[in-house]
Amino acid sequence: VKDLKSSAGHKQWISSLTEGITITRIRTFSALYFPAALALGSDFFRMGLIGAIAANIGEREVGLFNASYRILWITLIFVSSLSGAAGIKIGMRLGSGHAAAARQAAAVGIGLALGFLLLLSAIVYFNIRLFGKLFTDDESYLDLFEECRWPFTCVIFFMSLSVGLETIPLSMGQTGNVFYAGFAAGWLGQVPGVLLLIRFWRRDLYALYTGVAIGYGVLVIIYGWLAYSSDYRKYSDMARKR
Repeated sequence: VKDLKSSAGHKQWISSLTEGITITRIRTFSALYFPAALALGSDFFRMGLIGAIAANIGEREVGLFNASYRILWITLIFVSSLSGAAGIKIGMRLGSGHAAAARQAAAVGIGLALGFLLLLSAIVYFNIRLFGKLFTDDESYLDLFEECRWPFTCVIFFMSLSVGLETIPLSMGQTGNVFYAGFAAGWLGQVPGVLLLIRFWRRDLYALYTGVAIGYGVLVIIYGWLAYSSDYRKYSDMARKR
């Protein structure tokens, strides 16, 4: 009898863990998860390729590129925190059926992120040598930082803004659209743009950062269009069904 009770309790415990897990829900989760994971992996792989292009330009250039990538992430932390908070608000309001409030949360989140980003970009632009000294005291590297500060600041602005805007379609569950947008802007725009500018304009980091900024600028336009044109009521209904 004790063994039967133990077996029944074990089955009940297993049942409580698997309750609510259905093929439909697994498919829904997979449709949300895998495009988002692929989009993130594509972004890291693409920036790794651009780093390899910088290494092909010269030793100083790849060293500065690696250092500047850390500066990008330092500034991105602030904007991604704001956009992440906005994404939570958007998701909660979509899930509760308040589509208009979700659109308002998206507008407020992007407005705050944009204002903060303008301030951060100005700080980096006017203090680029100071940021460079976080990594080196070599004047030749600091001069190179200063020479490239305009396109590099544009990269900071557009990259961070694209991450902020990306939160809106992700909160709606448009992970597939986010993946395709990132793939198109990155692999069909950013990487070819970098290669063409280095090949036909100037072979240095100024051209490389210009190409990267253009790619992220295109991505901002696509994400902005998705955020503006999406039917919030439709995605609110879809969120409630999930």
